[in-house]
Amino acid sequence: MGPGPVGRVILPIDGSLHDEDAVGGKAAGLSRLVALGLPVPPAVVVPVDAASELGDLLAAVDALGEPLAVRSSAVGEDAADRSAAGQYESVMGVRRDTLVEAVRRVRASATANRAVAYSGDEAAMAVIIQREVTSTRAGVAFSRDPVDGADRIYVECVFGHGERLVSGSAAPDRYWVETNRLVAARVARREDRTRTSRTLRDDEVLSVAELTRKAEAGVERPVDVEFCFDPAGELSLLQCRPITARLPPA
Repeated sequence: MGPGPVGRVILPIDGSLHDEDAVGGKAAGLSRLVALGLPVPPAVVVPVDAASELGDLLAAVDALGEPLAVRSSAVGEDAADRSAAGQYESVMGVRRDTLVEAVRRVRASATANRAVAYSGDEAAMAVIIQREVTSTRAGVAFSRDPVDGADRIYVECVFGHGERLVSGSAAPDRYWVETNRLVAARVARREDRTRTSRTLRDDEVLSVAELTRKAEAGVERPVDVEFCFDPAGELSLLQCRPITARLPPA
């Protein structure tokens, strides 16, 4: 049985969380994916109005296992008009003895100068605590081409953790999936031992595309999703948000 509410403070992300004012945009997006039956690592959320003393926190995450990913879920984050991507703190590789401090760090990022400058005010902050997947490959997929809006799925993927893509420290492979399921690929230029390897096989690209289409159908608008593969090749979705901006041409 998954984690349940503890002390009416910590809530499981189980597909029933719809109040973004209480749990923030990112947790609500994950809840929608769970409700659609899509593969999401187990998670809980500390709501916006949770008590500042988090005495029940450790008990609430016992069923999740370690390591943990502690991520922001601000009200207005991952919204249809703007995403606030990268404005708030995320803490990865968290263990039980550092969990409370990680939650406080993420909450405090709502008052950071860059976040306030972006939103114009301090955001109400909920916090997601999720089992962290040991990722061998990770990336982002768009249900519509974010450059020209065409009806094709666009995927970027890197080896290792998704933070390498978000931070720009690793150049991604790029894939396009047409409506007839034909896959086109452009492999990034790399200098290490992976320089001749693709991050994803065609069948893996198609698996990512299928989940992205299901997410789009469930949300009823074009979306981008974060995904990762573990060492066994199992695919998980980590985030879902409306497409809010176009990318420069690849």
